[in-house]
Amino acid sequence: MSLVSKYEELDRLIHQNQEEQINEVFREILKETFDIINKKIESKTTLDVNNPEEAAAVRAMFEYMLELWDEGAVDEAKEVGYDMVYLVDDEKLKEMFSMFVIGMLAGLSLDKFFEKYVNNEKVYKDVFFADFDDKIDELVIKYRDKFKKEFSKDA
Repeated sequence: MSLVSKYEELDRLIHQNQEEQINEVFREILKETFDIINKKIESKTTLDVNNPEEAAAVRAMFEYMLELWDEGAVDEAKEVGYDMVYLVDDEKLKEMFSMFVIGMLAGLSLDKFFEKYVNNEKVYKDVFFADFDDKIDELVIKYRDKFKKEFSKDA
């Protein structure tokens, strides 16, 4: 089953509030996504968000990063964010992943970051919160060097 159809199933389960099945389908999505990501890394290519399957993989990694952050696994969440900056071929999404990593570098909780910096009225490509309040510029300036240092060590 394709990632797109798995996400359709996941969305249906979410509307039905089927918690156990939601977790099972999301695990399947992540497993398939990690396979796609590993192939991209091995072939030194990027994820094309105009390809529905690859866009679904980007969505899965975004949701996985947010879940890790929310659960307190900030270092792991940052690694996902840094990896996605490398792997995604869309400038707006590169920026989005970077902004979320900067929020983690600032020591903010996921909820506080959304509350203070994310414009969740606008959604990019149907699923991505890639629009930020101008206040985020202060964080970018404050954590730019740390971001660059950590990002380049992953290179």
